[in-house]
Amino acid sequence: MRYLFGATLADYVVQPDDGLWGVAPGAVITFWSDADGGSQYTDLLDASSTPVTSITADDTGFIPSFSGPDSVTGMWADAGGTSRAWMAARNAGTGGGGGGGGYTSVQRVVASATAPADVRAAATYVCDGIADQEEIQAALNDARDNGGGEILLTVGDYNLTAPLSIEGTDDVDVEIGIILRGQGARATMLYAGAGITSAVNLTKVVRVYLSDLGITVSGATHGITSATTNGASSGHRSFWNSTFKNIQVNGPWDGSHTGWALHLGSPFRSVFENVEIGGVGNGVRMYSENEAFNPGDLTFERCFVELVGNNGVAYKVDSTTANGNMNQIEFEMCEAIADGTGCTGIELSGVGPVNYTHWRGINLEQFDKLIDVQRGNGNTFRLNYVQLRAGVAGLTAFNFAAPVYNNAVLSCGLFYADASAVLYADGNTALPSQPNRVENVRIYADGAAAITGTANPSGTTIRRGIVGSGTGTISVLHTPGITAPSQVITLTDAATIATDASRGSHFKVTLTANRTLGVPTNPVDGQRVVWEVVASGGARTLSLTTGVAGGFAFGTDITALSATTSGATDYIGAIYSATAQRWRVVAYAKGY
Repeated sequence: MRYLFGATLADYVVQPDDGLWGVAPGAVITFWSDADGGSQYTDLLDASSTPVTSITADDTGFIPSFSGPDSVTGMWADAGGTSRAWMAARNAGTGGGGGGGGYTSVQRVVASATAPADVRAAATYVCDGIADQEEIQAALNDARDNGGGEILLTVGDYNLTAPLSIEGTDDVDVEIGIILRGQGARATMLYAGAGITSAVNLTKVVRVYLSDLGITVSGATHGITSATTNGASSGHRSFWNSTFKNIQVNGPWDGSHTGWALHLGSPFRSVFENVEIGGVGNGVRMYSENEAFNPGDLTFERCFVELVGNNGVAYKVDSTTANGNMNQIEFEMCEAIADGTGCTGIELSGVGPVNYTHWRGINLEQFDKLIDVQRGNGNTFRLNYVQLRAGVAGLTAFNFAAPVYNNAVLSCGLFYADASAVLYADGNTALPSQPNRVENVRIYADGAAAITGTANPSGTTIRRGIVGSGTGTISVLHTPGITAPSQVITLTDAATIATDASRGSHFKVTLTANRTLGVPTNPVDGQRVVWEVVASGGARTLSLTTGVAGGFAFGTDITALSATTSGATDYIGAIYSATAQRWRVVAYAKGY
């Protein structure tokens, strides 16, 4: 890196004048490796970063700020007199320099190559636009080695050819606080070069305040990463008691990015606020790394993710170890939208549980799956507006996998569907006595959209307060828990009549011709259902589908059905046996 010279109280050229010493206005100074002879340093940069071989004093003899050759911290200055004077870089070493760009132990100013000339002149470190992480890293390391402090990035662009590493001491009991602050997410921009792992990496249980800057990534590069070193005293944390505020991460917006905007291993007790992510392949991932520690205790407020590309995830929380679980994370007013196929809004997964995350005021749009809970329990979701990918039938809004239980979609202001979709698919076999819940959901089914749902195999999925409207068909309405509603549900007369058993316990159909009652869907073991059959326009015969899984079975008391008299009503009662996979006909009453 280049160090800064000049612009301190001692940096004047003097000369004898009538027996007295006076300033030397306009003196030309050259710089050398030795006090006498040696090699001249010609690789200098003036305050505007223009290459020069010498420096000219102003009309008061003052030597302005300039940068010396790479890695040179001191030079012999020659102004044409009888001897040379030693000049030390003002930002070399751990002590403060003189005035001008000198720094205290609290703040180090790093100027971009594109910052205004007066800003660069006053900075502690000045970047040249090439491998700017060298100057920023020097400031970060200096702060780390001297008890912490602030690194202030000026306006402008910073080109990174390697990640910035923000480190603590790997000792949870040693306070090392690092502040890295820019001038705004669009005013201060870190450009991550091709092929590097990330723009910024956090490690060694550092405490960081990162704010007011932007990051641009491409390829597989992540924006901000973190990882624990698993040091004996680190508590297996990468960072904690930290704040991330007013941050932007920008991708290429062309679908080519495959990394994450935030890729955080072992995060703990920290706050993320006003984080905006766009044009990337994946948004935010937080994951556990060590079985001896449960990371989490995080808060996200006002975050936005826009994915561009296929098969991405906006928000992912996962446990990579069986015992070190991610837990206790709050998400408030977080939004996401996808522009591609196969994308997921929220994913909770891994080899270990993800427990007690809470999502409030969430918007999710244009995803193939809105919420996918693969591992964990005690997670809750309160949603504002959600929508699956437009015009694609067969997608699932809320999915609960077999190992998960006691998770809940507690409310959804509006689920808009313009194509047939599955509102919930619950595979809970781990602990069906602690069921997953879908409650207080408002559905709008547009066009011919048909909205269905699948309860867990034991039928204990709690569904209640689900209301809807629109021109489509919604078969999951008004189900208040595991007990079906008592109102009569009218079935559509057709050659084969369909029954969704999850909708209730009393179904009515008016026959205008001889018909077949098809295999009812979504049955629950032990469920009792009555079919009310009315004959219209003549005697009608209703046949039951038998001999197939989920169909009907007669016993020895009731062995068949007969025709229903025109204008009369017959009743058929059946109980579903999950063991036999049959609806057993237990009652048959005619002629009402």
